[in-house]
Amino acid sequence: MKRILLLVFLVALISVPIYLKVFAAPATIVIWHAYRGEEKDAIEAVAQNFNQTHKDIQVSLLAVPFDALADKVSASVPREKGPDLFIYAQDRLGGWIVAGIAEPIEYYLTKEVKARFVPGSLDAFIYKGSTYGLPLSTKCVTLIYNKALVSEPPKTTDELISLAKSLTDPEKRQYGLAYEIQNYYYHSIWMQGFGARVFDAEGNPTLNSPEAVAALQFAIDLQKKLKIVPEEVTNTLVTTLFNEGKAAMVINGPWFRGEIDPNIKYGVALLPIISEIGKPAIPFITVEGLIMSAKSKNKDAAFKVMDYFANNATSLIFATKGKMISANKSVYLNKKIASDPITMGFMAQVKQGIPMPNAPEMTMVWSPATTAMNKAFLGALSPSDALTEAQNNVIAAIEMLKRK
Repeated sequence: MKRILLLVFLVALISVPIYLKVFAAPATIVIWHAYRGEEKDAIEAVAQNFNQTHKDIQVSLLAVPFDALADKVSASVPREKGPDLFIYAQDRLGGWIVAGIAEPIEYYLTKEVKARFVPGSLDAFIYKGSTYGLPLSTKCVTLIYNKALVSEPPKTTDELISLAKSLTDPEKRQYGLAYEIQNYYYHSIWMQGFGARVFDAEGNPTLNSPEAVAALQFAIDLQKKLKIVPEEVTNTLVTTLFNEGKAAMVINGPWFRGEIDPNIKYGVALLPIISEIGKPAIPFITVEGLIMSAKSKNKDAAFKVMDYFANNATSLIFATKGKMISANKSVYLNKKIASDPITMGFMAQVKQGIPMPNAPEMTMVWSPATTAMNKAFLGALSPSDALTEAQNNVIAAIEMLKRK
């Protein structure tokens, strides 16, 4: 009898972990993102698909306004109040790595996973030899035009200016061109087209180079002298003017597709060649991807989610439902995608862009550069003086960063 009781006890003891495993609550992986419109619909569909097919892991999404997402990640993760995963572009990556916010994932990467992506997109998440994210989409701005107003998109800035002038009538609130002209991200098309760069080959800031000054003066002239771009341009104004047929051309990215009125017939074209120098305008290329929090308590489960969100089938959902410019190579084998002139037009522009730096110093650039542009457009400082002020402020911020 004692032997039987002992055997029953041992069987029960062995069964407890199995019982607990079978009936344990699934791990919850929280993802923060800033998607809206069609992109938001796509990620919600992907999360729903994941949750229906995985019982041991469940995904919980939190949409955060884009302007607040980076700071919210920076403030929350160190206090272990943040997400397991977050979606962002590579420009903040270096700073997050230095701050201990982003987790390296090369331990999980297989040859199959690495081979999925468009050349260069995975590289955007490599910092000092380690990989910190899986790319979902590539983004850049290009020229978008209303086909009812523009039959042939301009190939040079001389053509752009001439066409825009013929389509501009400020009294009727009609403009040939509209874009966030004082936004440094958008301004990068002229800056880099003129030959300027944010950093030199050694990583030193070069915001006030002669080429950068010429590019800023060019942008100011578009608005102040030629008057083909409206004053006080915001993202909302760009959308409104384009949808009302009062902006013939805009400079915007793939996220803009979801904001365009379905009744507007539009096309995309490569950014024009800058007539003065014979070289094309060059946008920043950002690669948005899933980054793992260093404070996630479920890193294995978190990577399973990353892997699912970046696999071939899921990437096609993001491309078709979300209208994203996928970082997954297999997407472009799909006939619907390959025959879409809008998607392929953006992809052509991506090939003529420059990846945005992912070094920590890039974080120090945005505020001084934006302030410089505002002062130059207001006439408070000349382009040269404004950019020199920005250059000095960035150098000071970088020195402070090094002392920490």
